[in-house]
Amino acid sequence: MEFEEAFVFVHDMWPEKIDISDIKMHENGGASIPKLTKIHDQIEEKNLELEREVVIMDWSIYQYLHLKAREIHQKGVSILITKDIDLNELRKLYNENVT
Repeated sequence: MEFEEAFVFVHDMWPEKIDISDIKMHENGGASIPKLTKIHDQIEEKNLELEREVVIMDWSIYQYLHLKAREIHQKGVSILITKDIDLNELRKLYNENVT
């Protein structure tokens, strides 16, 4: 499965919006985002037995959305729009996760 196919397959599993108002920022710059993590866990469970590209895409999308959630939270935004993904940024994460 190619990058684009894996992206469409996994991306379609995500809701269009996620309320991230439950975010807890950590002193080291990281964050815990329970609703985002719960959704990812459900998607990951569906994908674990599928092709390697799907599993890598699933993790890459989660990483991307986690980063974006932290960024928008700092701007005072509490709704993450999951359909607005920069494919160039996602491809970088995906390529890092392949190796």
